[in-house]
Amino acid sequence: MTNDKRIMAEAAAWADRASHPDADLDDAAAFESWMNASPAHRAAFAEMIGLWRSDALSQAAAEVEQRADLRRPLRVPWRLAAPSALAMAAVCIAAVLVAPWMDHRTLETRRGETRTVALADGTSIRLNGDARLSIRQSPLWRAATLERGEAWFEVRLDGRPFVIDAGEGEVRVMGTAFNVDRMACGRAEVTLYRGAVRLRTRGGQILDLEPGDRAMLEHGRIRPTTHSLSTRPDWTDGWFDAEETTLGRLVAEIDRFSRTPVVIDGQASRIPVSGRFRLTDPPATLALIERAYDVRIDTTGETIVVRSGSRQPDRR
Repeated sequence: MTNDKRIMAEAAAWADRASHPDADLDDAAAFESWMNASPAHRAAFAEMIGLWRSDALSQAAAEVEQRADLRRPLRVPWRLAAPSALAMAAVCIAAVLVAPWMDHRTLETRRGETRTVALADGTSIRLNGDARLSIRQSPLWRAATLERGEAWFEVRLDGRPFVIDAGEGEVRVMGTAFNVDRMACGRAEVTLYRGAVRLRTRGGQILDLEPGDRAMLEHGRIRPTTHSLSTRPDWTDGWFDAEETTLGRLVAEIDRFSRTPVVIDGQASRIPVSGRFRLTDPPATLALIERAYDVRIDTTGETIVVRSGSRQPDRR
């Protein structure tokens, strides 16, 4: 087989693999390496996508299956007429010929800042304060890692899976709206508002969520909980609804909206709280907490500290 034929055969293999929703991160890394190896690879991939439903692709696929020296065999039959394949074809043509075929970038917000970002695939992501999210997209795969903080995702369906690494596990979606909160304690909370998502821990535990479901990823396990079904999380409107939660969780939410770090001592963090709290005005909300929950608010250096026990009369 000539070099040109070999490249076209490999391009056919990747074009088919791109149509399958069960592609994994190993596939994505190998695909990116192959695409980076030569401009001829990228050109061949674009051409093969253009021939997606033609006999030429079937012939190229047959050559790939006969080659014994490929790094690994294809694991699934060739499926040339699937609707997902057509969607992938449009995505791949745009990615290879019009825009950069791979999108690697990091999104970050400062303390007290929220930010909404539109990705090239039409997905919208809103980051809460003090959050960091790395994005990785290619014609084969869409992935992100929430390194810290909280993010609201409205993922656009385009035939490629979208996987978010949340530390304790991953969230896999196709097209849906959900919230992921990676907390400082290492836990990650996932709340689904529309569509469907699948959670998977590092150990292989799986849980499928439906709208109205919420689950916590912690210590390598998934713990299902529930929430009141609404259209999007309250923090995107600057509020926090405390229901069967603790003052520690409320203070953590306030901290994201505060330009000055807000921390809480261990005893006060366990106080149960309820109600609706405005996050966009941290000083006023902290003053409310001080009056309502028998705590005191101190400023130590450049940090606000919520402590157990009310203020002494001489400090009023």
